[in-house]
Amino acid sequence: MSLANMLLCIRSEELRMTVEYGTPLREFAKGKSQLEVAKLLGVTQGAVSQMMLSERDIRVVRDSEGRHSGIEIRRIGSRRKLLAA
Repeated sequence: MSLANMLLCIRSEELRMTVEYGTPLREFAKGKSQLEVAKLLGVTQGAVSQMMLSERDIRVVRDSEGRHSGIEIRRIGSRRKLLAA
């Protein structure tokens, strides 16, 4: 399999996951204040602000009892730890 085909497969998998799992945070937050979103997710307004400003793929899911949770979708190993100098 060529590198281009591998990248297409990875991208299509990312798109499939996007469609299947939760509502993107920015979409969920439309029409709501950051404080309202924070209360629904059980976090602080500052945490919502940081999530909204970041490039992270954060989804909101609602359970069968109506509670909301934030889930971050990312590849394993996608965050590199900074090495001590």
